[in-house]
Amino acid sequence: MARRAFTEPEAFHRVLSHILQSARERGMDEAELARRAGSSPETLSRMKSRKNGDFGLLAKMAKVVGLRITAVPDSDTREKLHRGDFF
Repeated sequence: MARRAFTEPEAFHRVLSHILQSARERGMDEAELARRAGSSPETLSRMKSRKNGDFGLLAKMAKVVGLRITAVPDSDTREKLHRGDFF
């Protein structure tokens, strides 16, 4: 299976920051989070500094801290859905 890179730096950074905050709230440091997700602390460090990385690993880290990554409509689309104008 090909690796799927998450290359939107700001979005990636927000998601990763949220995952790291959830880990801290559970008393888990970054090294433990990385290991529980099947990765290394060095890989997590590179993801943080580059603000991109493997989406599958990001999803695994989210799962470790009890989160899941989902896509939601942006506000314009959400408004259209509420008005019934989307389709």
